[in-house]
Amino acid sequence: MSEPDPQGDPACWLARVCPECGRIADEDPPTRCQNCGAEIDPDGE
Repeated sequence: MSEPDPQGDPACWLARVCPECGRIADEDPPTRCQNCGAEIDPDGE
C-alpha cells in the first residue's frame, strides 16, 4: 500500500495575517496587506 499524498494548506499561516484587518496576505512577509495597506512584517515589531 502506498503513502497518501499530502493534502491541504500549510499548518500555520499566522505570519501572513494582517495585524490591522485580519486578512491573509497572498505572499510571505515582509509585504503590505492588499485590503488595508498595513505592513505585514512579523520580525518588524
